[in-house]
Amino acid sequence: MGLSMSNETIGSTWKKWDLHVHTPASIVNNYPGTPEAAWDAFFSDLEALPPEFKVIGVNDYLFVDGYEKVLSAKRNEGRLKNIDLILPVVELRLDKFGGVVKKAANGFMESSWSRINLHVIFDQVDPALIRDQFLSAITPEYHLTADAGAHAAHWGGVITRDNLTALGTAIINSVPDDQKGLFGSPLNEGFNALNVSLEKIKAALAKPLLKERHLIAVGKTEWDALKWNDHTIADKKTVINCADIVFTAAENPQAYANARARLTEAKVNDRLLDCSDAHSLSTAPHKDRIGNCFTWIKADATFAGLQQAIKEFQNRVFVGDVPPKLQLIERNRTKYASTLKVIKRPGSTLKEPWFDVEVPLNSDLVAIIGNKGSGKSALSDIIALVGDTQNREGFSFLNERRFRSPKGKLAQHFVGSLGWRDGTVLDRSLDENPSSSDVERIKYLPQSYLETLCNELGERGSATFDAELRKIIFSHVPEEERLGQASMDELIEFEVAEIDAAREGFVREISKLNTEILAAEERATEEFRAGLVSLLDKRRAELTALDDSKPEPVEDPGASEAAKQESKLAAEQIENFEAQAKAIRDEEGALRERKGAATKRVAVAKRVSQAVANHVKSHDLFVQEIAPLLSELNADLQADRLIELRVNLAPVDAMAGEAAEEIRLVDRILLSEASDGLLKRRQTIEASLSSAKAQLGEKERLFVRYKEALAGWERAKIELVGTKDKMNSIAWIEAEIEGLNALPEYLRQLRTRRIELVKEVHNQIFKAMDEYRRLYEPVREFVKSAEEMEMPLPLDFQVRITESGFQDHFLGKLNRQSKGSFSGVEESNNRMRELLAEASFSTADDAVAFAEKINDMLRYDRRDGDGRPTKLTDQLRRGTEALEILDYIFGLTYLAPRYSLTYDKQEISQLSPGERGLLLLVFYLLVDKDDIPIVIDQPEENLDNQTIYRILVKCIKVAKERRQVIIVTHNPNLAVVCDAEQIIYAERNKVDQHFRYASGAIENPEILSKVVSILEGTEPAFKNRSDKYGI
Repeated sequence: MGLSMSNETIGSTWKKWDLHVHTPASIVNNYPGTPEAAWDAFFSDLEALPPEFKVIGVNDYLFVDGYEKVLSAKRNEGRLKNIDLILPVVELRLDKFGGVVKKAANGFMESSWSRINLHVIFDQVDPALIRDQFLSAITPEYHLTADAGAHAAHWGGVITRDNLTALGTAIINSVPDDQKGLFGSPLNEGFNALNVSLEKIKAALAKPLLKERHLIAVGKTEWDALKWNDHTIADKKTVINCADIVFTAAENPQAYANARARLTEAKVNDRLLDCSDAHSLSTAPHKDRIGNCFTWIKADATFAGLQQAIKEFQNRVFVGDVPPKLQLIERNRTKYASTLKVIKRPGSTLKEPWFDVEVPLNSDLVAIIGNKGSGKSALSDIIALVGDTQNREGFSFLNERRFRSPKGKLAQHFVGSLGWRDGTVLDRSLDENPSSSDVERIKYLPQSYLETLCNELGERGSATFDAELRKIIFSHVPEEERLGQASMDELIEFEVAEIDAAREGFVREISKLNTEILAAEERATEEFRAGLVSLLDKRRAELTALDDSKPEPVEDPGASEAAKQESKLAAEQIENFEAQAKAIRDEEGALRERKGAATKRVAVAKRVSQAVANHVKSHDLFVQEIAPLLSELNADLQADRLIELRVNLAPVDAMAGEAAEEIRLVDRILLSEASDGLLKRRQTIEASLSSAKAQLGEKERLFVRYKEALAGWERAKIELVGTKDKMNSIAWIEAEIEGLNALPEYLRQLRTRRIELVKEVHNQIFKAMDEYRRLYEPVREFVKSAEEMEMPLPLDFQVRITESGFQDHFLGKLNRQSKGSFSGVEESNNRMRELLAEASFSTADDAVAFAEKINDMLRYDRRDGDGRPTKLTDQLRRGTEALEILDYIFGLTYLAPRYSLTYDKQEISQLSPGERGLLLLVFYLLVDKDDIPIVIDQPEENLDNQTIYRILVKCIKVAKERRQVIIVTHNPNLAVVCDAEQIIYAERNKVDQHFRYASGAIENPEILSKVVSILEGTEPAFKNRSDKYGI
């Protein structure tokens, strides 16, 4: 099955890396007891680290003895099984003074004058290589007396403990006798005196055996001490900018963030890693202790992984408690696939193996690569199938022409299993499709689906894309502005219901709202009910998963009575701040609820006013209709003596005004930047809380983190259980299912409206367009936001009045064998296409002109211009009434507002196939707020390299931060420039019909060789691409 499953086949994952750990062999250390006891305590402390710690760098200053012992303990003694990688680090002092540095509380700083510290991180090499190739090549020379000749005191030996002792002895001997008592041991004095030039270090590291196997880090503390002045600024910038990374040992994540911000402001290398700089066990009271490291790196636990992470520092390095993506996964474990398994069904008689696959799936970006016919699309089809995709028409492997062929019936012999992060597993036979009521857990965009959408959009528009467009626009509408509606269709229907009611008051004998009827009928089906039930089951499963993820309790820390009192006071202070923060959040939540309620009151008042206006018009029409009848009874009998309509909208207008004022008042409070305003109070209390937390000890900080995690867990549970008013919550879904029983009566009430004048109908459509425009503003602003997009993207949303279905519907009602303007099937189709192409519906006059022209052509034969009259009923098919066709022509039911996308100010139909494809990908990757896994087959198809890098790559990188992304690509360059966390290499043995899959991180040498093998050319070509794309 390809690469060994035990060697990071899941690809790059978040781990903690501490690259600055001193051992008991270090010249300066604070490990207690005898050497043997110190080593045992050291190993035990490392073995007790939290499970996220996977890599350590052993840094014993100038020597690698400690690294050698740690490596031997892991390899030969079975120690440190929890640590995946041990790297040797050599720490040197450069021959440049930094400046005055305050001594640390633990006394480790030997001198108040510092020199810049340089750390060389090596690959996990043999210690002898470092001694022979590096340490032996950087030895400085010291002349300790002014004498010449044989009696001169000088030192220039290779760096060993004995030689450093000799150097220290020579230094002590070179000073006056009355000063010798001020010096320490010869070894320490030799160590303190040894300084090396940056040039010698670089020359030694340039040797062939070391050239690609090292990284350089600069210590930030000593570098900071070097003054910014005319004499040092060049050296100061050169030292840090020549380094690969910078080391610091921060008190807490905020201190790290402040330190990195200062580097960024200074416009120097800000690739800063936090390290423990451990000289002591984890129980020590100071910061330089084992485990006090906040650096997370997303990479293989290899030196190559570290190199790759430095190239992609912004995306692969996080310093803090937990990376945001890990928190996101933990909160949404039902939305991240963890493994794919494809095996033969037990008892299968099929001889060919085809599949025997078990592949872990990374939670970030997975790229499936391979040559043509290697099984890439097979994998994506299977993932989508088992993930209940509803987009299975686009399967390129699991279709009746290939693996589901009725002849071979191969699919029935195999079962696919998709594991999820919450521990659940979905199984499905490869010849079985999901039902229409299954809730989709994988969003699948096969190449044929994208091509079909592109063709539809280029020719006549796509109902599928229109539905997706409305869904995504709705996802960007703020919660308080959704008015309790569950979808864009429902929200639009609510917002324009009275506009439509007015329009339908002018359209006789046509259903009140076609879209509303369709929506209600859809909700009345058993499939819809089953979908809600399935969704309810899924939410209950999420609740179970959430219950299982309740944070483990952390004991309230204790110490001496004084410490307990201090801890109690700090905890009380934090508790007080947290209570104030909660009160502010509650206050803000209450204000937003007030705004939501007021917004709905304004909308309802507006709807009431429109409804009353419609009723007044209906009343006036009714009076006009009844007047002739009354005059036949009695010429003096007036309708207003029988029926009186009194309208007083003053209370409604007053309520609307009060609600509008309420909205303005709430907005002023929410947006106020006054010192006593909500924003400032929240910022102040958050700063106080952060400051208070920063003063806590490690145990107290962990206890506070536990309380915060527990509070977050409780909020998530409240959010999931919800109420009847909380969309998609368990309570809401249960209420929705209960509410389905009222649908038949609701449908009955929808089915009659009156016909009105064509211009009035058009005016109502125009009013509806204003509502559409208002509702798409949030998504429009999102697309325009440079902060969100981080790229030039000329994408825009429009709303237009468009005709839909007139030709098919209208001609379908005609008898085209009868002589007239529309005689002949082919001729009438061509004639109608010309009429629609020439027509405009942007103004009421345009719409009237079109309707009149069609009506005229029904009554006169306009084919040859002679205008021979024709009988209307002769033009209609049997069963079609004249009233029906006229209602259709003048009711304008074929006109409606419609959302559309433009790219670079061009309508989507005018774009090239590649541009339409790019538009769709940007739409799904960036604008779509759905967070289930998305699988895309060949996203780079029809795109040039510049577009791929300028737009597509950035979209994929943004998308993988909030959801799991799986792409199938013929071009491994895409996986490289997107910095895919996992690459799955597909290959097929056509002799025994067997698909094989190798997986791992891009930095994995075996995976890298697979990438190179697919690319045209050889590894130099790959390196050229690396330079080109900046990877």
